[in-house]
Amino acid sequence: MSKADLTRTSKRVNAEDGRFSTNRSPFFPVGHMMARYYARLNASLKPFGLDVPRWRVLVTLADGNPLTVSGIADESVVYLSTMAKIINRMTTQGLVSTKTSRSDARSVEVTITEEGLRKLESVREKVNHVWNEALRGITKTEAQLLNSLAVRIYDNLSP
Repeated sequence: MSKADLTRTSKRVNAEDGRFSTNRSPFFPVGHMMARYYARLNASLKPFGLDVPRWRVLVTLADGNPLTVSGIADESVVYLSTMAKIINRMTTQGLVSTKTSRSDARSVEVTITEEGLRKLESVREKVNHVWNEALRGITKTEAQLLNSLAVRIYDNLSP
């Protein structure tokens, strides 16, 4: 949004006015940013047979192996039924393996396979390129502030 757009908007809508305006909401530009980031990331992952949801599963498992399907769904902010379908596809692809939890027979534990680790490593450079492109011109302090604010807002909206 240009400075002229902001000026026109501020004249049209009083900051204390309770009416909703996309120009005053941080969620619209954040939504646009995430959509564009995921589109770029998906384009980079596609040649490797991955997409963002499967990549997120691999990254999550590489950080805390093994996890339950519901734990991965929570971490990825995806519905459990959707995550179960993703895990089934990934099991067929040989990227993860599953087994019934010893502590709770109702839970399924997911573990990243050697093939999953190889796939994750093969896309690391492409993912880093998209990451660096997205943060071009952003200082380390600004990136840390953005991350901190995003976590605080997420926590504010958590049940």
